[in-house]
Amino acid sequence: MDRSILLHAQGLKKAFGGQIVLNELDLELRQGEVVLLRGENGSGKTTLLNILTGNLEPDAGTLQYPYRKNKNPGRTGTRIKAHPLWALARSANMFLAGKTPRAYRFPRRRWQDINPFDHFTPEFVTREGVSRTWQDVRLFNTQTLRDNIAVAEPGHPGENPLIALFAPRLWVRREKRINREADAMLARLGLTGREDSSADKISLGQSKRVAIARSVAAGARILFLDEPLAGLDRQGIDDVLALLRSLVIEEQITLVIVEHIFNQQHLEGLITTDWLLENGRIKNAGNVEGWGERSEPQQKPELRQSHVGVRSSPQPTIPSTVIPAGNAGIQCQGWQQTKTDSLSHIAQRPPWFQLLAGDSDDIEIIDEPLPRGALLTRIRRPGAYKGPSSPILEIRGLIIERGRRPVIGLNAEGGLAGLDLTLYRGETTILQAPNGWGKSTLIAALAGFIPVRKGTIRLQGNPLDASPSWDRVRAGLRVLPSDRFIFPDLSGQEALKLSGSAGSSTNTFTVEPPSLLGRKYASLSGGERRQIALAGFHGGVLGVCDEPFDALDEETTRRAVGYLLSAMKTLLIAEPYRDNVTELNRSLKQGIQDAEAGRGRFV
Repeated sequence: MDRSILLHAQGLKKAFGGQIVLNELDLELRQGEVVLLRGENGSGKTTLLNILTGNLEPDAGTLQYPYRKNKNPGRTGTRIKAHPLWALARSANMFLAGKTPRAYRFPRRRWQDINPFDHFTPEFVTREGVSRTWQDVRLFNTQTLRDNIAVAEPGHPGENPLIALFAPRLWVRREKRINREADAMLARLGLTGREDSSADKISLGQSKRVAIARSVAAGARILFLDEPLAGLDRQGIDDVLALLRSLVIEEQITLVIVEHIFNQQHLEGLITTDWLLENGRIKNAGNVEGWGERSEPQQKPELRQSHVGVRSSPQPTIPSTVIPAGNAGIQCQGWQQTKTDSLSHIAQRPPWFQLLAGDSDDIEIIDEPLPRGALLTRIRRPGAYKGPSSPILEIRGLIIERGRRPVIGLNAEGGLAGLDLTLYRGETTILQAPNGWGKSTLIAALAGFIPVRKGTIRLQGNPLDASPSWDRVRAGLRVLPSDRFIFPDLSGQEALKLSGSAGSSTNTFTVEPPSLLGRKYASLSGGERRQIALAGFHGGVLGVCDEPFDALDEETTRRAVGYLLSAMKTLLIAEPYRDNVTELNRSLKQGIQDAEAGRGRFV
């Protein structure tokens, strides 16, 4: 095998319930390569990542890793002075769990499952230098940031009780060395002074960087990243991209990135290889429908690889015409904007904004500033909007805490002032705010998942702040959280039965393909999970959605927008604030027209 090839897969096959997901798939990964893995929802991206990282066995095929004697070349933590007990413990580790075979062939023989030295599991694959991050950040929230990184260090003394029992001094030295390396990694992330902070006290962007750093500490030479930019604001995106660039340039780590189509533009200049997963195989990603017009990215031609799946065509351009979203005093009639006050900053609308607003000149769009950099955009359609005399949600003086830290209710100076917010019947309202502002916290409080410290919440004039979640549902409140978690062992159809959606023939979001409903929720990708969640989101007088279009492709986003507009007369949508995002293709404006024409089942 070519020494630059770190991973070789041949003839991979995988099917779920008769539906073929991967079909004779071949791929190669080389050192220092940065791959963008693209594909429609349900194309098998998450399935492929699960197989390559040992979380799922393929039905057939071969996976081959190059043998290497030093699993962590250049890492100071691996150079330990020889000690008889340490050498004995290390030999025991190597014998009991150590070297994985160079190749895994599937289907595996029964006797291979009996062999303790030949398992295809994530821990065995990790020892080959393959690691991953997940769509949902998986840190140990009650542990310190230092411990979250140190726990991944290969050869951690905590893995072998012999060291603690018979060589305690060696154990202490090793522990101190690992902690120093973890602190150095945190300093690299800009988290100096936060080493002893628990993982639940940092922002989403910081959590994602800590998760990446943990994979690096585990000795990753190949790192799979599942939507590393999802849910981040501009600063968070820049911080994650800076870390990824340093890993590629300084440590020659190979990256495979699955990212939402709206965030793919941020990867310009970093990606060297573009894979398109279609019909179960990786194909040359030339001019693919839905990818849009392309312009050549600014990167060296010699970085382009020449093997299967490489894109030689350029990347998409950012549209030159954007729809500005300003600060206070900005009112829009259709897309005509009138400035009534000084504008402190210009931002772009979320990429699906035009689908929600439509093209009618009679639609009123109003931007209102909220404390600490948040922006509330109201979309009012003639006939649907009932005027200021019909409030549906009234929030007054709301203060919410996470632990002892106030999250909602802070003013611009950081003092407690309480949040005031009113939504009116028939409005579609978009709340954009930086990560860490408290969007998800606010939605959790509206749903009754967490208590409020102070303030009132009223739905149609009835107080909710002391009501349990089920009473809020009976009152007409519907909440679509961002985490997409449903009972993992239930099928999609069973989850819909719990929501009361199963068997409904009208006003129901259509899950595509329908076979997803027969699969367990835990086996679905992020976009597939979001479809199931949308299908169970119906009824009520107010719909509150936390990033409802996250992980959806363009076509599914169009269908989702149309469904939400038809299913909910009043909507509150929370999104991270972004100041550099592209719009959807103009052709997707058809979604709003379909919704206004049908108002029924949106297919």
